[in-house]
Amino acid sequence: MAAVMQSTLTMTPLGELRYGSVPEGELRTWLQACYKVGIPSELETPRIAGFDDDGHGPNVTRMEYLVIRDLDLKPLEEVQDDYDGGRQASTGRIVAYAEFKYHPMEEAKSDEHANEPTESTSGENDWKFLQPPPSVHNELRKHWDGVVEAVLERQFGGMHCFEVRGLSTLSPSHLRKGIASKLLSWIFPWADRLNVPVVLAATPPGYPLYLKHGFVPVGPNGGAIECNMAEWGGSGVHRHILMMRPPEKKQPALN
Repeated sequence: MAAVMQSTLTMTPLGELRYGSVPEGELRTWLQACYKVGIPSELETPRIAGFDDDGHGPNVTRMEYLVIRDLDLKPLEEVQDDYDGGRQASTGRIVAYAEFKYHPMEEAKSDEHANEPTESTSGENDWKFLQPPPSVHNELRKHWDGVVEAVLERQFGGMHCFEVRGLSTLSPSHLRKGIASKLLSWIFPWADRLNVPVVLAATPPGYPLYLKHGFVPVGPNGGAIECNMAEWGGSGVHRHILMMRPPEKKQPALN
């Protein structure tokens, strides 16, 4: 998964500005360390797919990670994939992934896991101590990540919803094959069943895809979150767009 993370970092001009000058080996080592730190909290978080049978119910935060592999390609790296329970992740190469988060109703949120490590306690705090390589544009990294998370929280905080935390096709050879649509559409039946929206902050490459799937911009300034890259040594304006897909209403059966 560290290789997957690395494949996504420089897909935009902003990403290139933040990480483009980092030697590949240094960047991979840092990402592997970040990934391993996050594994315990990720494994403790109930899965969205377990809604009906894990006993936790609808009032806890849930996550789901989906990947698509090309079985004709060799893996980017031959390593133990701890997230898969220690199994050797040697069957093909991950060419696309999606990450979803379920936010329960705030007033009904269960305290079942109140004393357990969470993303905002153990994993996140440990991650902060993992310093990135010196050639990362760290001030820009912290600034932009902080801005996006703050705007997401301001617009959607406390909302009962599903959130798309990540969606990417990692290779040009796998673009325009419907892979991203297939991954994104996985969450829609869950959202429609619970009658809740799906929300996200769309990157420039993803924006047309989300429009196609019924997402609409929401929030002030047309949902735009902007970074003037000239202020950070680059050029142009990088823009994310806050978007929401309302749940689809079931049509009444015809007599």
